[in-house]
Amino acid sequence: MWEGVKQPKIHIAVIIVGVAMALYHMVYTQFFLQDNVPHLNTHLGFCLLLVFLDLFLKSKRRFQTLWLLGMVLLTLFALGYVQLFWRELQENAYFNSTFELAVGVIIIFLVLEATRREFGLFLPVLSLTIVLYPFLGQQFPEPFKCTAYPVDQTISNLSIGLANGIYGIVLPTSANYIFLFVLFGGVLQALGGTKFFVLAAKMIVRNVQGGPGLVAVIWSSIIGSITASAAADIAIMGPFTIPFMKRHGYKPEYAGAIEAASSTGGLIMPPIMGMVAFGMAGTTGIPYIKIAIMAIIPALLYYFALGLYVYFRAGQLRLAKLPPEKVDLKELLYSAPIFVVPFCLIIFLLVNGYTVMYTAFWTIVCAVVIAFLKKNRPPMKDLIRGFVEGARGGAAIGVSAACVGPILATFTMTGLGVKISSGIQIWSGGNLFLALLIITAIIVAMGCLGAALTAYLVTSIFAVPALIKMGIGFEQAHFFAMYISNFAFLTPPVAMAALIASKLAEASYIKTATEAVKSAFGGITIPFLFIYCPFMLLLPQDPIRGVAGIIASVLFLFSMEITFVGYYMSDCSILERVLTGTSGILFFLSIALANFILFGVGLAFIIFITFYQWKKKSLKSASETPLKLIFR
Repeated sequence: MWEGVKQPKIHIAVIIVGVAMALYHMVYTQFFLQDNVPHLNTHLGFCLLLVFLDLFLKSKRRFQTLWLLGMVLLTLFALGYVQLFWRELQENAYFNSTFELAVGVIIIFLVLEATRREFGLFLPVLSLTIVLYPFLGQQFPEPFKCTAYPVDQTISNLSIGLANGIYGIVLPTSANYIFLFVLFGGVLQALGGTKFFVLAAKMIVRNVQGGPGLVAVIWSSIIGSITASAAADIAIMGPFTIPFMKRHGYKPEYAGAIEAASSTGGLIMPPIMGMVAFGMAGTTGIPYIKIAIMAIIPALLYYFALGLYVYFRAGQLRLAKLPPEKVDLKELLYSAPIFVVPFCLIIFLLVNGYTVMYTAFWTIVCAVVIAFLKKNRPPMKDLIRGFVEGARGGAAIGVSAACVGPILATFTMTGLGVKISSGIQIWSGGNLFLALLIITAIIVAMGCLGAALTAYLVTSIFAVPALIKMGIGFEQAHFFAMYISNFAFLTPPVAMAALIASKLAEASYIKTATEAVKSAFGGITIPFLFIYCPFMLLLPQDPIRGVAGIIASVLFLFSMEITFVGYYMSDCSILERVLTGTSGILFFLSIALANFILFGVGLAFIIFITFYQWKKKSLKSASETPLKLIFR
């Protein structure tokens, strides 16, 4: 995979810690090495140590180097103390000694600092603000008034008590769900698992309008479903797909936008999806395989909409089709097992009820074994790099998960979640659609700053109860929050996926982010569709209404992509875009109101536009107008 690509050198200390972290988590899936609390502490210790150690060894400024060295030493001291005395700390919860509270404050500080280094100021500032709010909220009038525990009990609850806060429900999600699949993504990249799709995609989309863009969609969507990270997917595929699209006529911002939208869609593409889906499984108790099954139709609809965007945009830009290229079927078949076999193994194990940890372990083992059974074995250094980079990515997610813990503990402890949930009902006046818009705005406002998992975990506390009170099912409500959170990666002001893609494309960030939002329009609207059509999530609903809802959803996405791009069979006028937009709205209303008349009117509109565009495209004489041809 990395042949011919210069890779940055990894320090031997980072290699040792990264490989140790990877091996520990893999062994833990098979053998009960220690109880749950020390296991979580070991996970957090590895995460903090790997983040700070890597930054320390890369630092070139004296003060920063000394500061990071201090963070490494504090990590070893504080997490080492918890590892040795965790039983006593649990017994002393809420009545901890001054020394124990000091250790707790150090752990909170280490988590905040590591998160700041990895994700910027937003998440740690958010965490601090919410934790401190109860102390100030005692002076506020209702509904903003809330109570606070004494400082020593708050510190215990947030960290050293080892039951809530940092060690609460979020860190286990990172340790037991997310880490191993991020590790798998790193290993798969190292072993060249993407080669099969490079060849397969070329074979599928040649001689198709928008072929270069569709190749990017196919590559990135499938690889994204394995890496479980939009950033990782862009980093893996972007250096290949973006120049490929630019060479075939795509403007830089369009190439970056397509890659960003394709990679982000991988977060909701089964079988692995992304960290937010694992967060949903870990915090709700819904089996992960059920979440993956629920995601099938929405994911297919998303990529259908994205494919339409690419197809229409290519026609608008008058881009040439991919030139005929003969794909070596022997090479295609030879490269298939390294991805196909682990991919099938994931599905088999999850369907048969095996845990996510067990599944991830054997998937990694399977990929490594297949790679080394091949005639051209990958160099051992590539495999080690895959383990280290996978562990490094998992460590970054781990510290952010720990940073979210205090937020959730505060919401639960002070009743803030209940207050905001009630507020949504009041602000929306009981109107479901308005409530969905409010929740979406809150999730995007949090997630656009790079904390999608945070956005889901925090907003689900108040959004899900509000939706349930409005008659939406538990699974449906959680899936809405989870789905929207993933697409916050594309939303300015800090759209991480668009930011990375724009750098690779050498394009304007704002133009790339704006175009990415337009191209991913389906991802933003589909959650509204499955709220009104639970059949889309394969949840119980009248079959006739459910099937009609899916058909209307397809036509809705079709109409809206034409509206946003401004091209169908030829360039669309403003009037044509208004008509297609109107038809899209009618299709949506037909789903929300279960009104077949609105569906029929919307269908009539889109049939008229199709006929109109066909006539317009067949126009031969520049002096004739499309309307003359229609009524000729």
